[in-house]
Amino acid sequence: MKLRNLFGLDAAISALLALGLLLGPTTLLKFFGLSNGKTEVVLAQVLGAALIGYAALAWYGRGAVDVQGLQGTMAALISFKAIGFVVTLLGVMAQVTRAGAAWVLVVLFLAFAVGYAYFQFAGPRE
Repeated sequence: MKLRNLFGLDAAISALLALGLLLGPTTLLKFFGLSNGKTEVVLAQVLGAALIGYAALAWYGRGAVDVQGLQGTMAALISFKAIGFVVTLLGVMAQVTRAGAAWVLVVLFLAFAVGYAYFQFAGPRE
């Protein structure tokens, strides 16, 4: 996979998840086995807004030609994905959620963190 494709895939998945959190937070929270009180709904929508920003970062990173800009973009995305992986993994392990669908988030965060780390530290930048 090329870095450009990884950026595009991340942007698409982040945007879809963000739209779900913004427009149908109770449905998505229920899908992931989380409670859907007023506080949780607001926090889900805030997370959706943040994911729009990360989707935009990944989308515009696709066309980056400046090496420093590209490294900064990947560093930001690695940080977000790695921390997201740890938080979601701890949440699932602590049984905050009882739904198996929450593992999807754990796997997505891990896959993108590893993918970006590969291109940042070892892989080609084409």
